[in-house]
Amino acid sequence: MRWWVARDGRRVDLSVRQLGASFEVSVGDATRTVELIRVSDGLATLLAADGRSFAVAAQRLGPRRYRVSLGDREFEFHLRDPLEGDVQPKSDAAGGPQELRAPIPGKVVSIAVAAGETVVSGQPLLVLEAMKMENRICAEAGGIVETILVSEGETVEGGQVLVALR
Repeated sequence: MRWWVARDGRRVDLSVRQLGASFEVSVGDATRTVELIRVSDGLATLLAADGRSFAVAAQRLGPRRYRVSLGDREFEFHLRDPLEGDVQPKSDAAGGPQELRAPIPGKVVSIAVAAGETVVSGQPLLVLEAMKMENRICAEAGGIVETILVSEGETVEGGQVLVALR
């Protein structure tokens, strides 16, 4: 399958091809062969051909939009069909209420915002620990924190609403 993503203001081509139990992944000019071992919904281990392994947590944000934590790095991207044109810069104006959900079950380690606070797109809202990995949950667009539905130390289920923005 072929897609493209906007990264640092430029278009990057992405393709994935299944090779038996492995996948050949090409991002821009770099190609890697990897094996993906699913641990649970939204959580996996990625094994590279060179023997390195990475914990992978994925959160679906919308149609073909994802937030992925790969090791200690986090990426947010929108998979685009190769025939689609370039995307316009995303406005910080929220298109209605947003519910930020837990991508996987875990424990709320810290909360970085308070109700009534104005946030910008990509701003960390809280940290969720799952399988000894800390996952930052960030605002998908700018807005105002309407409600924080969890507290520090609380255990949450995958898909549970954590924060509501307006």
